[in-house]
Amino acid sequence: MHVNFEAAKAALPSILQNMPIGWRGTTFRNARLLGRETFANNLGSLIASKTPITTDTLFALGNAEDYLRVATNISCTLEFVLACKYDYTVTQVFTFGSTKMPLVAVALVTKTGNVHAYYTNEDAFISTEEQEVLSSLGCHVECHKKEVPKKRNASSEEVVVITLDKEDGNEKYFSSEWADAIIVGDVLYIVNKDKVSHEDVLVIRKRMSTPITTPMAEARLQELAGIAQTADTKRATEEEVATFHKHLQTLCGTPTDTSTQPVVCTAGLPTTCAMWVSLLQRGGADLLMCSTAYGGSSQLSDIIAERVPNAFKKYVFHIQGSSTDICHSIRTELDKIATVALDETIRHPRLVLFVEIPTNPDMKVPELKDLTSMLQDFKQKTGKEVLLLVDTTFAPGSKIMERLKGIDAALPVVAFISLSKSLSRGMTTGGTLVANDTKEAISFVEGSGRVATLLDTTAKPDQLFLLTTNHHGVELRCEGAYNVARLVGECLCKAVKEHTTKDMVLAFVSSENAAQGFTSSTFSFNLPSPAGATDDINAALAQRFVDLLCKHDEFKPCVSFGQDNGLVYCTVPATSTQGAIKAEHKAKQAVGGVQLVRLSFPPEIDEKIVCQVMQDAVSNIYS
Repeated sequence: MHVNFEAAKAALPSILQNMPIGWRGTTFRNARLLGRETFANNLGSLIASKTPITTDTLFALGNAEDYLRVATNISCTLEFVLACKYDYTVTQVFTFGSTKMPLVAVALVTKTGNVHAYYTNEDAFISTEEQEVLSSLGCHVECHKKEVPKKRNASSEEVVVITLDKEDGNEKYFSSEWADAIIVGDVLYIVNKDKVSHEDVLVIRKRMSTPITTPMAEARLQELAGIAQTADTKRATEEEVATFHKHLQTLCGTPTDTSTQPVVCTAGLPTTCAMWVSLLQRGGADLLMCSTAYGGSSQLSDIIAERVPNAFKKYVFHIQGSSTDICHSIRTELDKIATVALDETIRHPRLVLFVEIPTNPDMKVPELKDLTSMLQDFKQKTGKEVLLLVDTTFAPGSKIMERLKGIDAALPVVAFISLSKSLSRGMTTGGTLVANDTKEAISFVEGSGRVATLLDTTAKPDQLFLLTTNHHGVELRCEGAYNVARLVGECLCKAVKEHTTKDMVLAFVSSENAAQGFTSSTFSFNLPSPAGATDDINAALAQRFVDLLCKHDEFKPCVSFGQDNGLVYCTVPATSTQGAIKAEHKAKQAVGGVQLVRLSFPPEIDEKIVCQVMQDAVSNIYS
C-alpha cells in the first residue's frame, strides 16, 4: 500500500504513543509471522485508511519476523517510513546495527561484477584494514574518495554504491542513473533491485549483522515525528561494563584479566562472523561443528565456506538420537579430517572444534576428558593447531574452562555465549567471546574483536546498558529455570506413559550434569506416534502439540530461551531454529516420523498450571 512520506510521518506520533509493549521485545510470536513486506503493507493500509491508530490496531498488524536479529516491527516501521520518502517499497530499505555492514552486504550479494563505492564524505572512507576484511571474504570493492560517479547506463555490469553523509540535498542520487545502492550511515537503500537482491541482503543482515536496535529505531522515529527524543538515552558506566566483563570471565571459569577483555557484539551471529573472518585473516581453518547446531551458525559457516573455499572448510558430526554418543561421533569425523589433512595441497593451519555444551536441541554434555584427548591426538597426527570453541549459551555459568584447565592446561579454549538469552533475561540481543589464559585463545579473541570493531558490529550503547543491568543473578535464574524444567519434564513423561504405556525419552541434562553447572532451562522430546497414525499425522504431531500448549497464556510460540517473563517458550526446531539445516540431518531427529518439540522455561512459573496444561495436551493428542 503506497503512502506518501508526509502522511507516514504524520502517523508516527500516534504509532509511537500506542506502540504495543511486545514490539519492544526481542522475540515475537511465530504464529503470526508476515515478513517485512506484508507487515509494511498492513501498516501502510492502516495509515491510508485513516482508521484511528490504537494499540489494538497496531497489534492486529501481526509480526514482521519472530526474532530481533531478523527484523522487528519497530525497525520495519522505520524502514517503511524511509521507503516512502523515495516511493520505494520496504524491500528496498534495510537498517543495520552497523555503519560498515551495508557495504559488506552489497559486496557479498553482487554477482554481476566489481563493486565501485563512492564516498562523498572523506570521514566515512573505508580504511585499509576494512578493505582487507572485504578481501578476506572474497569481495572486490574499488573505493573512490570524495567523488560521485557520473551518470551511466544502469545496465552496466559494475555495481555502483554511493555513500552519503546526509540525504538532504542529495535526493537526485536515488536513481538508477546514478547508483545501484545508496548508503547513509547505517541505512542501505537498494536502487537497482536487479543488481542488488533484497532477499540476499536480508540473509546477510540476519546472519552477519542485525537491524538497527529497538531503542535506536524508536529514537529515529521520534526524530522523524518531530517529537522529543526519549528513547536510546540510557548508558552504562565504564565501571558497570568492567564488572560485566569480569562476570563473563567468572561464568566461563577463567581468571579475571582486565588486559584480555571479552568481545561483546550486537548478537550471537555477528560474533560468530567476527570469529570466522579472524580465522581467514590468520590463514584459514577447518571447522568441525554439529550438523544440527543452530541453523544460523550453520548457514553463516556455509556462506563463508562457499565464498573462500580455499581458506575455510566446514565439516559436521552427527548427534541425533538418544543412543548416539557425541564423543564417538566427533572422533569419527576428526579421524576423517586428519586423513584429508595429510593429503591436501592447501593445508589450513588449524582446526576449530565448535561444540555446544549442552547441545541444542539434544541437551547432550560430552565427556571433557574425551574432547581434550581427541584434540591432542589430532594435533599430533596432523601438526595442525587446534582450538576448542564451546558454546555455553544453555548453561553460561558452567565454568567449563576451569574443568578443562584441570584436564589440559595448554589447550586453547574460547567460550561463546549468546547474550540474547539468560544473561540479558531476553531484554536485548548480544554475543560474547571469552578466552582462557592460553596465548592462542587470547590472540584469537583479540583478533575477533578487531574484526568486530572494523565491521562496527560491537554492542551498541543501549545494548551494553541492558546487559550491564541484567547479567547479575544469572546463575540463580538458570538454576531456578532448570528446576522448573525438571519438574515439568517429569510430569510430561508421566502423562505420556499413562496415555500410551510408553516411556518417552526426555532430551535433558542429567542430574549429574546439572550438579556440574550445566543447568539448562530447556528440554526436547519426540512424542510417541499415536496408534494407527498415518505418516501425515505423525509429521504434524509436534506442531499440533505446540499449538495445543500455546492456546494458554502461560505458553508462547517462540524460538528463544533464557527468558525471565513467566512464559514457557515452545517451538519445533526443525521448522524454526533449524530452518537452514539440511533436511536429511533434521530427519535423523525424528522418531517414528515425529519431530522434536523443544520447551524452554522461566525461573519462576506456576508449575501446577503448566503441568495441567501439559496433561490436557497429551490427553488431547492420544484420545
